[in-house]
Amino acid sequence: MNSFCKSIPDQVLQFAIKRCFNFLVLCSVLFLSACALDSEPPLRIGTNTWPGYEPLYLARNLGSYDNTAIKLVELNSASEVIHALRSGNLEGAALTLDEALTVIEDGFDLKVILVLDFSNGGDVLLVKPYIDSLDELRNKKIAVECTTVGALLLDAALRHAQLTADDIEIISCSLDEQLSCYEDVDALVTFEPVRTKLMALGAKVMFDSSQIPGRIVDVLVVKKQTIIQSPQTLKRLIGGYFKARAFLKDFPQEAGKLMGTRLQLSVNQVLSSYKGLKLPDLSENHVLLGGTPSPLTQTANSLALLMEKKKFLKKSISFKTLTDNTFLPKEKYETRSEP
Repeated sequence: MNSFCKSIPDQVLQFAIKRCFNFLVLCSVLFLSACALDSEPPLRIGTNTWPGYEPLYLARNLGSYDNTAIKLVELNSASEVIHALRSGNLEGAALTLDEALTVIEDGFDLKVILVLDFSNGGDVLLVKPYIDSLDELRNKKIAVECTTVGALLLDAALRHAQLTADDIEIISCSLDEQLSCYEDVDALVTFEPVRTKLMALGAKVMFDSSQIPGRIVDVLVVKKQTIIQSPQTLKRLIGGYFKARAFLKDFPQEAGKLMGTRLQLSVNQVLSSYKGLKLPDLSENHVLLGGTPSPLTQTANSLALLMEKKKFLKKSISFKTLTDNTFLPKEKYETRSEP
């Protein structure tokens, strides 16, 4: 040992060596984590346009998904998202829970890894100005997208009016066609951002999801194989989502500008669209997705029974566990500086 080293007390030298070793270990862990993330396959997540899904796109705008395998794929309707998921063009999707159940019924092994929102007035039955009550829908034309959530809302509205599907004329209309469909029908089942645009034309809300609380839940689902292949990418996806949620809470005007460009709504319209939604925070997500069975698994089993009764499912399905909370962050995200 040279004279310089001899001048250093042994305990100080041992401390320095230990710190150096720990630093090298930390660098190795970070390097290996980065390599693991880089080696994971592309993660394609499909969505249609809906405010509850928008924090994912806000996260992308804020740079959370830069240099990752995450690719958000926006499609025109939930029907297209489901088709892409079934055909293998997506690894995961943002869907309503009932839509996810229809995919699972066809033999796809999906897990819910995030609860995005509960619709509490966000899904609506809009009517033309000349209709003043639900019972006036008899013999009227009602447009609805051919998805389970649209059928569930319409079924609930008809039951409130003591009507059945035989009492109305149902017109199939996908989300991207609803603005033009509205011209030729008396009523329409829809959600944001179409809701705001149609109400600007004079449409009125006659029934909404707040009257069937807890029935319409939006979730992020991924295939079981993706959970095995892309654990770090999934953590990055959900971590970015909660960072965007924190940004939306702390800087609503800035977030509204970014989201409004995509949704083609003003800042005020964007922020107003969240009044009909309940977005579970991180701790609520841990509760909803944790346990065996988890609370959301129990909700899914109850919903599956209702869907089978209403013929939205062809067969009975039930779960011991449908959820996985291992990709949720362990601590809350807070934005502390101006954007």
